[in-house]
Amino acid sequence: MAIARLPAYVRPMKLAGDKTGYYFELPAWARPTKDPKTGKLTPAVRHGQACPVISTALGTDLAQVHAKGAALNDALREWRTGEMGQGRIAEGSVAWLFQWYREQERFTKNKAKTRKDYKALMDMLVAFETKAGQPPLGKRMASKVDATVADKLYQKLKEKGDRQAAYAMQVCRLVWTWAARHHRVTGVKENPFKGMGLSSTAAKGNRETSRAEYNLYRETARKLGFQSMATAAALCFECCQRVWDAFGFEDPDGKEHRGIEWAGYRPGKEISLIQSKTGNSVTLPLSIVVTGEDGKPEAVSLYPELEEELARSRAVAAADSEVIVLEERSGKKYRERRMSSVHRKICVEAGLPKDMTFTGFRHGGITEIGDAGEDDVRSVSGHKTLAVTRIYNKATAEKARRVGVARREHIRALGRCLWIETAQSSPSKPFSSLSIWLSPSATAFRRTIPL
Repeated sequence: MAIARLPAYVRPMKLAGDKTGYYFELPAWARPTKDPKTGKLTPAVRHGQACPVISTALGTDLAQVHAKGAALNDALREWRTGEMGQGRIAEGSVAWLFQWYREQERFTKNKAKTRKDYKALMDMLVAFETKAGQPPLGKRMASKVDATVADKLYQKLKEKGDRQAAYAMQVCRLVWTWAARHHRVTGVKENPFKGMGLSSTAAKGNRETSRAEYNLYRETARKLGFQSMATAAALCFECCQRVWDAFGFEDPDGKEHRGIEWAGYRPGKEISLIQSKTGNSVTLPLSIVVTGEDGKPEAVSLYPELEEELARSRAVAAADSEVIVLEERSGKKYRERRMSSVHRKICVEAGLPKDMTFTGFRHGGITEIGDAGEDDVRSVSGHKTLAVTRIYNKATAEKARRVGVARREHIRALGRCLWIETAQSSPSKPFSSLSIWLSPSATAFRRTIPL
């Protein structure tokens, strides 16, 4: 039975008698400020109104804790967005329009993470003050938002960051487009967020991770005792899996179940995957049979690094484990924050770049496929269309085999450093030797060159 998450800002506390109590603690932005001279507390103020909520104990009964916590969060949100004491939202306002859009199938059909991100951004816009002392954007009538207002909003949001500003305009464009289509209901007849000349993608995305960085990351993860992270990296890089799928993160609303399962893995044969974002199934052949020099059939592994990590994870996994990537200390799926913390620890220990994200493993794998001469990566990446891969071509099992062979040949053809090792433990000291893996044939060998 799943344990319900505690409401926001509610934390457990140890009480006498080995009991657990719960406490609602205001976030920093809602806490009163203390005068250093008089010691007097001044409540936080938003939209001309003092915060109506205080930090308080909620008791030990979980049912009451959830009810009280939810009520306190609702009151906090209404105060933050300027809705406090106003009753229902004014029909036709920006706040009303966002609420209306979230009830449309156009919104509800999206994945849970997308819905969560959109809602968070809409809430931010509703509370956003375009001018000091003026009512927030949420109180404006949506039909009165014109191109001038949209441009000023964009410029104001850019002060918080170009990426967030562009994303906000993208979401507003979606909402107003749908609202204009239903103008008899919404009163919106045109879209002021069209034609702004903004790219729908961020100017700077996640950088792709190179194979050398990928190898060093896996080695360091194992050294630190995080075999699960090494295996997750292999699933993302070799199989081009999205981070959500590799780790099996739960959606905020708990409606979706992600995670790559052992049931889909046949050692030396194939691994079956489902891309949760697109719903596409992907089966990767893990080996091919070729004719050896002696004329006999010989199996050649297409993804040896992946199978090495899977074998290590299988050796330490519980017999009844269904999901491949589980955290060592809990035996359960990673939480996003925990995964990010461990990922950063591994990168620091390995001396890897600060901008190296876990998503970069997937990008690096897809880039490697392109470098190997294969333009259509759908048979591995699970994309629905070739909008990303540019060239139309049917994704098939034969294509997946060809991609695997091309990648393996590409790695061999590099004939240069895949592993850099130093006899000294400190990354700040100079390297004493350089070890390179050379693969002129199916059997790799290593040479070490003193520096």
